[in-house]
Amino acid sequence: MKKDRNLQFCMDELQSMQNRDGLGSEQRSALEKAEGELKRLWRKPNPNRREIFRVVRKVAEAIIKHFVC
Repeated sequence: MKKDRNLQFCMDELQSMQNRDGLGSEQRSALEKAEGELKRLWRKPNPNRREIFRVVRKVAEAIIKHFVC
């Protein structure tokens, strides 16, 4: 996948969230996994829609599950 501003923004935001004080180990781990998914997507030359949606879902789940409740 070519360099995309939106993908870069998401990766930067996840990194920023990881750098916050007071995160638990579960929260930090979830953010690292989500960032890893985005990096894998970044490396794919031509991801299909299904792959993109799967990664978006994993990132959203990581944030919602560990930060909203």
